[in-house]
Amino acid sequence: MAFDWLTDFFRKSDKPVDYAERTLAAYRMGMNAQGAIRGVRVDVGEDCCDAARALPAGAVYHPDSAPRLPLPGCPHGGRCRCAYRPVMDFELPQ
Repeated sequence: MAFDWLTDFFRKSDKPVDYAERTLAAYRMGMNAQGAIRGVRVDVGEDCCDAARALPAGAVYHPDSAPRLPLPGCPHGGRCRCAYRPVMDFELPQ
């Protein structure tokens, strides 16, 4: 997919404490600018925690209501391999 490099980057990097706030704020700004971003998905890592596995597969969230990563109780903490991915217009059914 078009944003696989972005997801890979965040999966391989330790997440700063403000990862969720900064990342979701950037996607919110893109949505407010009337761009092609329509929301965010949580791409779960291969070794994700039970809480991440319990998230609805393929769910699209507004940045204000997206689950905050790392999820509460994630045993990986800042090394969580889940990542946000923008959902673009062209990905949604017409």
